Amino acid sequence: MTRPALRHPGRWIWLPLLVLIVIGLLRLRFDAEVFDLLPADLPVVEGLKLYQQHFANPRELILTLQGSDPDQVESAARRIAEGLRPFTNLVASAVWEPPWLEHPDEAAELVAYLWFNQPPDAFKALLHRFAAEQLAEEFTSARRELATALSPEQIGRLSYDPLGLTQLPGSAAGVAPSFGGGEQLFSSPRGAFRLVYVRARPELNSYRDCDNWLGRIKPLVRAALARQAGQSASSVTIGYTGRPTFVSEVAAGMKHDITTSVAGTAAVIALLFWLAHRRVVPMLWLLTLLAIILCSTLALGGLIYGTINVISTGFAAILLGLAVDYAVVHYQEALAHPGLSVPQIRHAIAPSIFWAATTTISAFLLLHLGGLPGLGQLGTLVGLGVALAACIMIFEYLPPLFPDRKEPGGAEAPLAEGARPADGAADRNVRAPGTRRMRPALIFTAALVAFSSVVLACLGLPRVDPTADALRPQHSPAYAALDQIENQLGQARRPAWLIVSGDTVGAVAERLRELQPALSQAVSNHLIESFTLSTPLWPRPEFQEANRPTARELGNAGALVGQVARTNGFAPRSLVLTERMLATWREAGASQGVFWPTNPVSRWVLDKVVARAPKSYVTIGLVDAGTNLAGLSTLAAELRPRGLRLSGWQLLGNAIFTRVRANMWRMIAPMLLLVLLSLWLAFRRMAEVALGVAVLLLSGLCLLAVMRAAGWAWNLLDMMSVPLVLGTGVDYSLFTLLALHRYHGDLAVAYKSVGRALLLCGGTAVAAFASLIWSSNAGMASLGEVCAVGIGFNMLIAVFLLPTWWWKLVGVRQYSK
Repeated sequence: MTRPALRHPGRWIWLPLLVLIVIGLLRLRFDAEVFDLLPADLPVVEGLKLYQQHFANPRELILTLQGSDPDQVESAARRIAEGLRPFTNLVASAVWEPPWLEHPDEAAELVAYLWFNQPPDAFKALLHRFAAEQLAEEFTSARRELATALSPEQIGRLSYDPLGLTQLPGSAAGVAPSFGGGEQLFSSPRGAFRLVYVRARPELNSYRDCDNWLGRIKPLVRAALARQAGQSASSVTIGYTGRPTFVSEVAAGMKHDITTSVAGTAAVIALLFWLAHRRVVPMLWLLTLLAIILCSTLALGGLIYGTINVISTGFAAILLGLAVDYAVVHYQEALAHPGLSVPQIRHAIAPSIFWAATTTISAFLLLHLGGLPGLGQLGTLVGLGVALAACIMIFEYLPPLFPDRKEPGGAEAPLAEGARPADGAADRNVRAPGTRRMRPALIFTAALVAFSSVVLACLGLPRVDPTADALRPQHSPAYAALDQIENQLGQARRPAWLIVSGDTVGAVAERLRELQPALSQAVSNHLIESFTLSTPLWPRPEFQEANRPTARELGNAGALVGQVARTNGFAPRSLVLTERMLATWREAGASQGVFWPTNPVSRWVLDKVVARAPKSYVTIGLVDAGTNLAGLSTLAAELRPRGLRLSGWQLLGNAIFTRVRANMWRMIAPMLLLVLLSLWLAFRRMAEVALGVAVLLLSGLCLLAVMRAAGWAWNLLDMMSVPLVLGTGVDYSLFTLLALHRYHGDLAVAYKSVGRALLLCGGTAVAAFASLIWSSNAGMASLGEVCAVGIGFNMLIAVFLLPTWWWKLVGVRQYSK
């Protein structure tokens, strides 16, 4: 009896898809921001985004300079800053030393502002120092100290601050810019390592903006370094870090990942297809359809999301490796059965394609339950692509290759997959494989179980890495430069950031006041080691209002100060800082509302810890917990109900890992249920279900052994490989078992028809995931490693061991004589 063939529905069906693809391509954008990959509802992620938004200046580039001669390094830093400043269309500022040292007169405004924020009693005490008799005594004392001072810092301070106004009371004492101070922000103790801060003039909103701006800045830096008189440009090493560099690197890595992984996977597909079939036209037609599927999926992703993130670009290689399966299985079936028409082949293969595509699509869609939006987007793209690939390969791959077999012939179609002869009456009898033929498979099965068990028993399970390192690039000069800054400037222990926000300036000031005892208690309880708040730099509206009359009175003391200074032998340049402080107080006394300093030095300092918007105010503090991550997490939980966010990279990894680990069963349980359901609906027999599960269990055991032997660890991203290995791995068992049923247990025919195709399919899938090993992202690389090994074991076990298991458990009773 000839079964009805599965016919082509008509090519008009692709027209609506073409319209959607065009719209998607118009919407498509790429996103290189790492934080967009993370779950937005986690408090630590919220804190990181606030820090990134308000305090990690998106236009600030940091240059690191290192050499053997401190004088050369200092000269190079100065020349680079001076060489960049004339290019005002590119550079808003270039700072190579503390701004208050380069422009000491501009530091007066910030010092005056700090005084203006003092309690009224402390600020009013300045009036006594500006009385005529007291001024004369102050200048006399300063002149005596200058005559006997040996410290350069003391001489510098007295020369520009004879009245000692830079020496503030209380907690503000360590905040005020000091002459000769602040070098630790720009230079290592020896001076052989220095920093230059460069702020871009244009807005750097996209990765293209960052890349283009850096491309114009780097030649200017090299030219400035080369102009260093009498010195070789190679004597000083330059590094680049900061957001423009990070974004540019991520974008470059994204382009590299797409081109390298796609090109590499396509080359492997072409090579394996050629080795298997030695035919050029089918290979070229396959690559053409794969390119169409890839571009269409990317366009559909643009239609759904608008913006594709850096992690999701890894979908391309994965999709190529999975999409090729459906074409290869069809082609191998056509070669194995030359008497069948294309519609008959479709009808025979359709159940395998349906179940394989269903489990694969489900596996990738379940990534949405893992808690990482970036991987969820990748899962959607692969799921879309697999569905599209299944449809395109089923209906479009074979017709151009076999034009003479487009219509159903008179040959008997093979038994549809999943159908079985009636019990006790096989359509054809097949002799069971002899013991000699089955023995190698059974021995190899035992060897795999024994080897994996011994490795895991001796070495233990793979370790777990709960840090956020999986989110970092594998090889990043920008991260290397950042690590160098931390090591050279004595910041090896990166503190956590405490984000304090409020609707008004007063609300933030009140929160800072309440935080002081809470953090002091955390130090006493050994939750943290130390902390630093921005309280001295944050304005106190009530103090400023009470200090305005005093500020106006001090602002009018300029004439008296000048007269007394000249009488005591001080030149006018010695009074520059004092006069500017008096002018600032005069301005503050006449102001209304909250007074903020505005000159470049003040803005450079305040921008590091203060952010202002029309209806919100944010400041930042630093918390050092040493190695006590648990204590830091406890403190973060205690502060969260107060609306305070304690964040940092050391907290990020643990928070996301906890989320991912908690969500694992939300992904694995549905995937296991789907695997069992697929096996049951395909075979309706517990024996085949048990065999499919056995393949997954053995491949999982082998995967764990390989991971432990190779020293791989479970991290934030490669934990997601579990549902992927389950969903894609069960396909090989489905294809193999359905082929054994279709050919009534004939191992030779089943291998010729499906087994060889599965080897090719598995090889391309392994190659696709393995291509991610060279991904710029460390987590994607580890995900590719684990998936490649897991799927490889699934494929090999299903092709070479499963048929023997099946004959032992099922075939010997059903098909042999």
